[in-house]
Amino acid sequence: MAHPQRWRAVRKVSGRRRGTRWSCAIILALTLTGCISDQHQIVNKSLMADKLAAGRNAGVAEHYQVACPDVLEIAVAGRKEFNGHYTVEPDGRISLGRYGRLRVQGQMLSEIGRHMADEIGSAPADVRVRVVAYRSQHLVLIGQVIGWQRTVPYQGQETVLDLLQRVGGISPGAAPEEVFVVRAHLGEGPPEVFRVNLEAIVLRKDDTTNIRLLPSDHVFVGETRQARIEKVVPPWLRPVYQALWDMLPVDQQPREHENVLSRWIGGIRGEVTQHFNHSRLD
Repeated sequence: MAHPQRWRAVRKVSGRRRGTRWSCAIILALTLTGCISDQHQIVNKSLMADKLAAGRNAGVAEHYQVACPDVLEIAVAGRKEFNGHYTVEPDGRISLGRYGRLRVQGQMLSEIGRHMADEIGSAPADVRVRVVAYRSQHLVLIGQVIGWQRTVPYQGQETVLDLLQRVGGISPGAAPEEVFVVRAHLGEGPPEVFRVNLEAIVLRKDDTTNIRLLPSDHVFVGETRQARIEKVVPPWLRPVYQALWDMLPVDQQPREHENVLSRWIGGIRGEVTQHFNHSRLD
């Protein structure tokens, strides 16, 4: 029969081992979380703090080409009966009452104002037109963006940086150097793939890769290596890791469905990267 003191010594050693293992787990979890959080905070803070959008977007709204079912706001000086919102109808026109139906499909705001002035007998300078609801064209967001992946209204040829600012920035774990724009050319050959170095754009003010977007572009934001490591944390470490995540602000906590879709996003990332490499070699 084993001596009681020996069993106490064994239990004491086992307790120390368990304590050491939990300490290592906490340190590892803190390290992983800290690396991801630090990188995200630096880039995303700089991204959202950028104040140069007005200069970059000068003329973007004015050159937007209207289509069905966009909604226009029109104001005519001295002609209150025309002031209001107009939805572009399927035939590409808006109704001007007794003045008939004005075609606006594919036209810029200045063109619409000039044509409307001609129809109602007003000076072009008295007619103001702007888009209040962009509904006809869209962009597709994929990957590590705030609000998860979705379509967003296309509002003209804004840059990638301006789009990411408009949707709220990038998610924790996003890889700023792995942002891609995929532009399809239906019936005109393979899609184009543009690499966007977001880190260079926001930290070094290098706009070389800050391209302007076109309707139906797909914007893909990749994932850091640290973020991928999170997904392979062993089961015995997950309670500690989850507890640490629970201490973060709600808007920085991971979502359940992010883990479910991560493998699918990883597949897309691989295909985009492969296509980019082939295009560069060609």
